[in-house]
Amino acid sequence: MEMIRTDNLKKSYMPGKVEVKALNGVDTSIEHGEFVAIMGPSGGGKSTFLNLVGMLDTPTSGEIYIDGNDVTKMSGNTRAEYRLKHIGFVFQFFNLFNELTAVENVMFPMMLNKQSGYKDRARELLGLVGLGDRLRHLPSELSGGQQQRVTIARSLANDPKMLLADEPTGNLDTKSSLEIIELFRKLNVERGQTIVMVTHSPEIGRMADRIIHFRDGKIEAL
Repeated sequence: MEMIRTDNLKKSYMPGKVEVKALNGVDTSIEHGEFVAIMGPSGGGKSTFLNLVGMLDTPTSGEIYIDGNDVTKMSGNTRAEYRLKHIGFVFQFFNLFNELTAVENVMFPMMLNKQSGYKDRARELLGLVGLGDRLRHLPSELSGGQQQRVTIARSLANDPKMLLADEPTGNLDTKSSLEIIELFRKLNVERGQTIVMVTHSPEIGRMADRIIHFRDGKIEAL
């Protein structure tokens, strides 16, 4: 069954007098439990696609179906609630709260979602990503790879249907990058987690099940 399907997806911007077509008719589907890499040159539409699928932006036209739901027809409030409950995000920049400990950062989305047992759940998730002994550490006391692991634990807090990662290894050294992708693979294999990841690295992309190539706002090859 499809986790994600897009039909003739388009997104245009007007930064000046000339229209910029960031996406120009994207038809694709991603199955439940797939680990997919999105690759292509800069400006090809990779991050735009991820933002639209993640409901962080709205398309100019076309449809997006998430687990069978046409999210393009949802109201703003419904979209925000759906995103909080069903989509996890991992970005290049860790976006952690510097004044909160690792466990508090992971607890935060569960508190927003009024989820019970969030303290135990946060500890469990940090253990899952190999940081069970770093619960009380602030982001400044963690390495870049460890901070990204906290981000991944936080992205899993509400048990999302899919995990969207935009250049998750972009600020990491080679060793930390491979460790993060190995963690993604573990989540995919052991938990059946659907993962869609934007990357510029061919080495990182090859670790996914499938690569979707974008160029000039369209899918170049599957």
